[in-house]
Amino acid sequence: MDVVFTIVSRNYQAQAATLMASLAVVEPGVRRVVVASDGPMVFADPGIEVLEAGGFTPNFAAMCAYYDAIELNTAIKPHAFRALLARPEIGQAVYLDPDIFVYRPLEAVRQGLARAPLALTPHITRPLKGEANPSDRVILASGAYNLGFMAVRDEPQITALLDWWGERLRFDCRVDFAAGLFTDQKWMDLAPGFVSDLALLRTPALNLAYWNLDDRVLAQGPDGWSVDGEPLVFFHFSGFDPARPEVLSKHQDRVRIAAGSPLAALCADYARVMLAHGHAAASATPYGHRTLPSGRLVTPAERRRMLDAARRGEDFGGGLTAAAETWLDAPRETTRSPATPPDAPWLAGSDELTLALITAWPPPAIGALLAARKDLRERFAGDGEGLKAWLIGPEALAGRFDPRFLGEAISPELAARAAGYALGESLDPELAAYGLAGRAGWSPAARPALDAPVAAMARGVPFPHLFLRLWEARTDLQKLFPLTRLKSRFGFLRWLIGGGLAEAGIDAADLPAQVRGHPAWRLAQLMSRPAAPLSRRPRSQGACARLHVVEAWRPDLAAAGDRVFEAATGRFRDAAGAPASPPARATEVVFATRPGLASADAVALLAQGVAWRSATRP
Repeated sequence: MDVVFTIVSRNYQAQAATLMASLAVVEPGVRRVVVASDGPMVFADPGIEVLEAGGFTPNFAAMCAYYDAIELNTAIKPHAFRALLARPEIGQAVYLDPDIFVYRPLEAVRQGLARAPLALTPHITRPLKGEANPSDRVILASGAYNLGFMAVRDEPQITALLDWWGERLRFDCRVDFAAGLFTDQKWMDLAPGFVSDLALLRTPALNLAYWNLDDRVLAQGPDGWSVDGEPLVFFHFSGFDPARPEVLSKHQDRVRIAAGSPLAALCADYARVMLAHGHAAASATPYGHRTLPSGRLVTPAERRRMLDAARRGEDFGGGLTAAAETWLDAPRETTRSPATPPDAPWLAGSDELTLALITAWPPPAIGALLAARKDLRERFAGDGEGLKAWLIGPEALAGRFDPRFLGEAISPELAARAAGYALGESLDPELAAYGLAGRAGWSPAARPALDAPVAAMARGVPFPHLFLRLWEARTDLQKLFPLTRLKSRFGFLRWLIGGGLAEAGIDAADLPAQVRGHPAWRLAQLMSRPAAPLSRRPRSQGACARLHVVEAWRPDLAAAGDRVFEAATGRFRDAAGAPASPPARATEVVFATRPGLASADAVALLAQGVAWRSATRP
């Protein structure tokens, strides 16, 4: 083979450095390449060539927007193969996942490529016993071959295979088991039919990992590591955390590491090398494609919306751009399709209407949004709890619903589901709900109980349970900031201010006053570069005589001094059409949208802090 490459985001740079260091020992003559997917990387080893994925991946900017990190890194793979094989000096290329360590030369791979243009390793070579994870069914859903390894020869049939694969991954490199997809991997189930021959490398010495380690014998002798009596070539440490070397992988519960066992020694050795290559610092690096230009986190639902638009050929903004943010905030064509709203004094003043929305049952505000929104009626038919979670999550963040109008207390389960809709899946739903609560306008009583101080940590610095939970969720932070020392706790505050809170979807402005006003917090702010505030709805301010509620602004609609609410976009404008903040109070609101929509528009105005004396229709 001529080149071995891997693909990583910046938080996996230590894994890539470890892989490349292992290759330098056992394959000193092979070219080593790291493909960077979310920004430039610099390695201490001058023998590592770094390629930025955007330089050779078609539609890269768009894929950064509509794919998450694992989807993007795997979608790049066929294009990286093509870019490397296009070099005249390269006739064979091998891909290895960054969390692989190579112990011996890749002779078995060379032999495979000598007899076939494509070499793969099966996930399993014998049935898995019982129902532990992974099971046979999990492997069936994930794909027959583990794409942490793949080797090819430069031949026309491989070029055709890579082109086909790359085209499929343009829109279908998703983790979507319901659709029969698992990133780039499931597509390779079809590959054997597309090439003249396949080298199926069944030896346990290649790609040994948690999914095929069950009942295999790992041993260490004078000549190094072996498995089932064969010299171990490379081990795949998928899901391994060097801060917890006693756990083989976060993805499984099938294989346990016995204390003092060969597997324990193997994992401890790998953890030591990973930490020496800077894992603690690298793993704390935020993903480079996680936010829009405003600093707003991109949610999984928003990524799927952009993916659907790209598949239809619609321009959503070309990537993570300001235009994409505007596109995301604009309603879809199917959003506003009126039906009959529930009874309520929709054309009363804001005080009377608010009282009715808070005291009436069933909650009229929920019925108002359902009456105005065909998409909500279709999506949540028969799922009342899901509708409530969506309203206090994405709709509240967009300024279209006030959580006070829910008609009931926000339970932890509902909060977690709302956070999932608005911010994406979280390992700790309570933390995600905390970040959502402040920006979505939940009452203080509805916020998760994470504001109480941790007595053992609050000496000299403000330290609520929220901070402890964030620290406990990240083993890299535990290494960087041992909380037993005041200096480390203060350093952790600076990390939170500099972007740690924002990365968790939490705005510093939503922290308790006793935290924000603490002298140590203020000092940490002075010594840090605070992260930009997360995207929030503009606060209402000022007053106007009339507020015109229309689908879209048009010239000569309003008199000077009036304001306009574009219901289709949720934005406010002045009489000339320039962007404006919501008015704190209007003498009169004129609801000029279609019948059946005024009720939802009134709910949206209240959600954005607008008050009014009277309301009319034109």
